[in-house]
Amino acid sequence: MRMPFSEFVTSGDLKFIIVFIIFSGWAIVHFFKKLSLRKQEVTIDLLQYHNTKINNAAFWILILSILSLLLGLMHSFYFIGKTGGIAPNLIFQGVSYALITPVLGLCLFICCKTLKGIFNEISSK
Repeated sequence: MRMPFSEFVTSGDLKFIIVFIIFSGWAIVHFFKKLSLRKQEVTIDLLQYHNTKINNAAFWILILSILSLLLGLMHSFYFIGKTGGIAPNLIFQGVSYALITPVLGLCLFICCKTLKGIFNEISSK
């Protein structure tokens, strides 16, 4: 049984998902700016500038993914400790919800790194 994508996204920490969308949008904007450079005579510096911006967005997505993982696990174990006992369903459900946002963040990190690697050649006219 698989979790539906809509439930996957809505079960994650909304604060982190909003920030992931902002940084992903930032990376996509710079990718399209880099894509538009293919039609113009440009310098390598301008291409590297857009690659740096995409790389920065990917870096922050990765850092925030790790932070969301740690905060989610901390939150899960806090409530397990508050109940006074260890119930397997509490552990598994808490850890599964704690892993949603980092998995989404890692997927977006890979997408940003892919955007950085595409269209790095300068067309010579």
